[in-house]
Amino acid sequence: MNAPKTDKPPLTEPAPLPTPENETYLTGIAMPLGEAVVQMTLGGQPAYGILQRSRAFTEQSDFFRVQFRGYARQADGRWLPMEGDDAQLHNTYNCAWVRLDHPSRTALFGPKGGIQLTPAFAGSGLDTFLFAQVILWAKGVRPDYSVSPGLVSMPSTTTEDERLQRNAFYASQGFQFDWQDSTQKTALYFKEKVGKLLGVWDAQAIRPFNGEDMLRMLAEQDTDRYDLELRLHQLQHRQQSLQMALQKERTTAQILMGVTVAALLFGLWAVL
Repeated sequence: MNAPKTDKPPLTEPAPLPTPENETYLTGIAMPLGEAVVQMTLGGQPAYGILQRSRAFTEQSDFFRVQFRGYARQADGRWLPMEGDDAQLHNTYNCAWVRLDHPSRTALFGPKGGIQLTPAFAGSGLDTFLFAQVILWAKGVRPDYSVSPGLVSMPSTTTEDERLQRNAFYASQGFQFDWQDSTQKTALYFKEKVGKLLGVWDAQAIRPFNGEDMLRMLAEQDTDRYDLELRLHQLQHRQQSLQMALQKERTTAQILMGVTVAALLFGLWAVL
């Protein structure tokens, strides 16, 4: 007897996922989203810069990037404009990005070699601030996506303090590590879900301003300037009053001196 026929199709393997789109391509098609003013501290003195946000959409990807350029810093009581690389927007320096790949439901953070700063911003906490911005954006868009491992590698000349600082940079945002060598200088950083990352920075050292914050600050400065002008006017009025009083005293003294002299002269004339 022949075996009964079935209508079930033969089992087939699922189609392979497409290769994630290149971040260089996505960078090229990203459109600006807007800018924000950022206040920070450099060498113990206040400084200001501009944070630019951009985003690219494709059927496969969602790409978000932040770039920072310095504007001015205070030195010896004067405001000096930032110059050179510190005042420019770069694709490799003073920036961070994240690429969401929808087919694989993964998020990749970059730059792949880690966030690099131009010399003026070294030690300012700008790298942590930029990293936190892309983490917060990704958490708000696709918190359920997993984090694609990113590779960080440090040269053999790296000191123990430098290694610990590098590890603390990623650990402070909630990343885990998969060490690639016994000295823990090369590692893959990852996380099960984007939503479990933190996205934090030192808000006392770096503070972004949106449009409403800027208007509030300008209004406060106008109020402070008005108060200073009022105090100056009051001081000037007081100075004028004192000058008038002083002049009156001088005039009175001169009159009294004249009367006294006249009286003496009259007395001498009477005696003679």
